[in-house]
Amino acid sequence: MTGQTIKISSLQQRYKLNSRQAVNNRINGLKIDPVARGEISAEQLELLDRLDKHIRGGGAIADFPIQPEVQVDKLDILDKPERRIEFNNSEATTINIMAELMEKMMSYTYTRDSSPLASYEELEKAAEFEWILPTSKIKELIGVPPKTTHDSDTFIRGSFAFIKQGKIGSETGWQVTKQVPKLDLKWLNPVRLST
Repeated sequence: MTGQTIKISSLQQRYKLNSRQAVNNRINGLKIDPVARGEISAEQLELLDRLDKHIRGGGAIADFPIQPEVQVDKLDILDKPERRIEFNNSEATTINIMAELMEKMMSYTYTRDSSPLASYEELEKAAEFEWILPTSKIKELIGVPPKTTHDSDTFIRGSFAFIKQGKIGSETGWQVTKQVPKLDLKWLNPVRLST
């Protein structure tokens, strides 16, 4: 059908629409520019056909995915040499980078959601690298916003101390430090051995 044109006036009947305005709404919604006065291309018709199927399935013009859907039978198709797709170096590098980023994002999300100690690990990292974190991030990690008294710039929560360090945008900045617990050794009495 490439190279052919289709008259826009035939679309109302093709899609069994009640008005020419409904055809125009679809054309405008897809931002289709006629190739000639009152005519569209075969590719534009295919797009309109997909939209018609989408609408008849209960969808709307606004939520129609303009890009064609790509279907992959199975993820293991790349393991079969006869189905392998060859890419030039630039395309392969881009695809590899995107795959690595997706993998890292998924593992990070999984790790954060699956570990009850994830926030402590984040605080450990912040302390180790001496990061200054905004109040909102501290609240996200410990569950409460850090607050100080008028005579101290330090807020202590568990094994961590949060020290005021100026501003990060409109929020207070906090340096995270790891507190070494003080042990009360008074309860340890030396045991005397009798001979």
